[in-house]
Amino acid sequence: MKDDRLKTIRYIRIPDTIKAEGEGFAIDPDKRIPIQLPPGASSLRKEDISLEAIISGMLTVIAFDEDNEDFQYFRSFVLAADPSLPEKLNQAAIAKEQQKDYEFAEELFLDVYHLLPQSASCINLATLYSYRAVDAREKKDDRKETEYLLSARHTLQDGIKRFGENAEILSELASFEAYMGNLEEAQDYLERYLSVAEEGEKKEEMRSLLKRIKLQIENDEEIKEAYDEIMLGNNGKAIDSASKFIAKNPKVWNGYFLRAWALRKDGKYSDAKKDLLECIKLGESSGDIYNELSICELEEGNRELAKTYLETAADLDDGNLTVLSNLAYLFLQDGQLDEAREYLEKARFISGDDRIISSLIEEYEKISGEKIGELIHEEIIHNDDEDDGYQAELAEIAKDAEAHHGHHHDHEGDCCCHDRS
Repeated sequence: MKDDRLKTIRYIRIPDTIKAEGEGFAIDPDKRIPIQLPPGASSLRKEDISLEAIISGMLTVIAFDEDNEDFQYFRSFVLAADPSLPEKLNQAAIAKEQQKDYEFAEELFLDVYHLLPQSASCINLATLYSYRAVDAREKKDDRKETEYLLSARHTLQDGIKRFGENAEILSELASFEAYMGNLEEAQDYLERYLSVAEEGEKKEEMRSLLKRIKLQIENDEEIKEAYDEIMLGNNGKAIDSASKFIAKNPKVWNGYFLRAWALRKDGKYSDAKKDLLECIKLGESSGDIYNELSICELEEGNRELAKTYLETAADLDDGNLTVLSNLAYLFLQDGQLDEAREYLEKARFISGDDRIISSLIEEYEKISGEKIGELIHEEIIHNDDEDDGYQAELAEIAKDAEAHHGHHHDHEGDCCCHDRS
């Protein structure tokens, strides 16, 4: 899709008064050339035609319409008129970037890259797109952020097509993919970079980055392997995989949590508790950890401690359906009906028509003789001026609820069962 800035361009036959001469270049009077409309104008007047307006129009086409059939002619025209123009445009682009006038800076960097393609101009343009992505993220514009990140990647990949295995561009691609979390792609670009780069401090830094990425990939594979084995019911293999990860990463809580999960499923509750408490010691406190601790305590007969752990989990994560339903279940079994109803109400608000919550409500109504009414959806009347803020807050609440609902863990033993998978 063509950039909107091309809408300010009109095409004319070049007047005899316009001169643009350079080595190996001659004006073709049969060519229709672009000219930039004055700001705010919708049509072109005779007095608007000047060499500056023609060059401005050509630069807009050069920036945003590289596929134009007369692109090379316009490029040659501009360079004939001012051979030093790419350098001037580059300096102006850097100044505009520093002023955060990103739209103008983008046009200028595109001109530099298309007028005089070099690895440096490619990297400058890609870097600008990265800045624009950060700016979009700060403005909470996810669509624009994604668009600019893709533009940054596309620009660097285009540089590889133009310049081959260029060390500078390969290092930029490696850093970009590492930042995006695409570690396999980052590894590939790093290995390609190391095969062509000259020895020096930068190459040593890239070697260190490659080493860290390889270790991270290996660790990720071990964590994934442990998780997969748990889901397949191979608790022994999961314990082995998690133990290997812990041996290499003793200060990372994830390994302990996965091993605890597998140990608990394997009936080794005391060992599981040690790993879960290690997670907490390492600074990680979550509803999932305390939920697992509660299951271990429940299996060992420590019912009140199990409820205490679950209440802690609910305080940490009041939208965790698993925790709320487990608490409701335990209080219901122990005849603590007021507490059971409190957590059933909270769980019902999050879950809607969840099968397990509906079953627990039926059990509560049977035991208590009380009816829990239909879920009431309040209609809030607000002023139009408040609408945008209200809708944004509502969307955020819905997003949080969805996120919590998507990270449930299973209940086993004496608890009702929301399946982890």
